Amino acid sequence: MDKGARAKLTAIQRIFGLRDFGVLVAAVLIAAFFSVITPVFLTPYNIFNILRQTAELGIIAMAMTVLIVAGEFDLSVGGIYAVTGVVTGLLATRLGLDIWVAAAAGMAAGLLLGFLNGLLIATTRINSFIATLSTMMVFRGIAMVLSQGQPISFKLDFFMDLFGRAELGGMLPVPVLWFAAWGVFAYVLLHRTTFGVKVFATGDNREAADLAGIKTMRVKQVAFLLTSLASGLAALISLSFLKTVTPTQGTGLELEAIAAAVIGGTAMSGGVGSIVGTFFGTFIMAEVRTGLVLLGTDAYVQEAFVGLVIALAVIVNVRLSTRRK
Repeated sequence: MDKGARAKLTAIQRIFGLRDFGVLVAAVLIAAFFSVITPVFLTPYNIFNILRQTAELGIIAMAMTVLIVAGEFDLSVGGIYAVTGVVTGLLATRLGLDIWVAAAAGMAAGLLLGFLNGLLIATTRINSFIATLSTMMVFRGIAMVLSQGQPISFKLDFFMDLFGRAELGGMLPVPVLWFAAWGVFAYVLLHRTTFGVKVFATGDNREAADLAGIKTMRVKQVAFLLTSLASGLAALISLSFLKTVTPTQGTGLELEAIAAAVIGGTAMSGGVGSIVGTFFGTFIMAEVRTGLVLLGTDAYVQEAFVGLVIALAVIVNVRLSTRRK
């Protein structure tokens, strides 16, 4: 490799970071692999379709990245996702409230649940994995009780177009724009603000952060609010696109969000993570699923293959974390 090419490669690595660059290379290689096997994979329509499928998971995964970097987990995001949708649906269809008012109330309900998560962690100091595992069941139960286990359907209107169904230029889905906007917000928050510095310090060494005057528990509470906000936004995008909501929607979403963050290089131990890496991690998961669908692969094989990708990502993640120490 000549000096010019080496300089360009170094510049790219500086832009993305070493971990992010590795995930980017993996995403490109996976795309190249599937494009050789099935030519339609790299068509504009399919790429936009992948991004549309990625939007809801990606929004939650980016928020989850902030929380994991702070040293915590939130297994209740799927439950919050369901509650937000169900509350919005009930208020709009059965009580006749304006859809915008109903959506605001649904988001408020989601934020309240996120606040309760943060409060539970702050007051009991129990492990967030266990705490949110229990609240996940509680929130899912709330969604089931409120909806009586029945789906709620919506009529198509401007709200649905704005959040989920419109396509700019007849090709670019609106959810992709929400995904991009949230990605910019999350990137600035984590990597370009004082709060982001506190998040990294809290996850890397909480005791040292406390001694430095950082209110680490408050940082974690804000991060829990962020994951609930992301879950609420994703729920509105989903119900707008599907025109329906069920209390079982979002099942397994929490594990996929954590997986996307880990594939993107976020350390499970906290203190290390990147919004850009999580974006590529989410995209890789969607690439693999879409590619396997285009190949006509059995659904069970698809899940097994995605699981294999996650396992490999965790192994690489652990190796890089060990080398870092």
